[in-house]
Amino acid sequence: MGIEERREREKRERRELILKSAMQVYLEGGYHATTMDKIAQKAELSRATLYLYFKTKEEIFVHAIVSFLEHFGSMLDDLYSRKEHLKKGLLKGLWSLFLKFYIKDPVIFNISLYFHQREMIHHLPGDLRVLLDRAGSHNYHRLCRIMEYGVKNGIFLQFDPKTLAEVVWTAFLGVVHIENSKKAMARKNHLEKTCDLAYEILSKGMSPTR
Repeated sequence: MGIEERREREKRERRELILKSAMQVYLEGGYHATTMDKIAQKAELSRATLYLYFKTKEEIFVHAIVSFLEHFGSMLDDLYSRKEHLKKGLLKGLWSLFLKFYIKDPVIFNISLYFHQREMIHHLPGDLRVLLDRAGSHNYHRLCRIMEYGVKNGIFLQFDPKTLAEVVWTAFLGVVHIENSKKAMARKNHLEKTCDLAYEILSKGMSPTR
């Protein structure tokens, strides 16, 4: 490995360290208690070094969210590549993907929801809003493509694929929101049980053979 390659690898590793450290600081005290100083301390970097990579905590969080959404996009692409094999199991595969995506890293998942609130988006610099919008739009189109396949091939009822994509995704977000609220109130969590029931209801409502 040459010097330039080694430097690029070190930059990538340090960048990932910063993103991971920001998530840890967020988990410990929440978004408003997160500061650049705390992130630098958690990453064991000087403040000056941190600023070589990111200028604000908002920039750090947005890049972490975008990276997470890109991973989600690759999961959706993989599901679409298996559509012929899944056939009638397409919705089940998609719903399981949602749950797997959330369980992989619920912290960054919830940060993503927080940053997509109107007041948060409104206060972000334009370039960061564009990054978020682009990542979300790409995944929305991926999800629509999956729904369009299901509708065209009689797996789902003849609903508008775009509207169907929004209904299925927001149904999952609703379950996550309720379970997060229970967790915040120190109540018992029923994520998987609630997800299973939500899937059964959607499956019956979307199936042409009900």
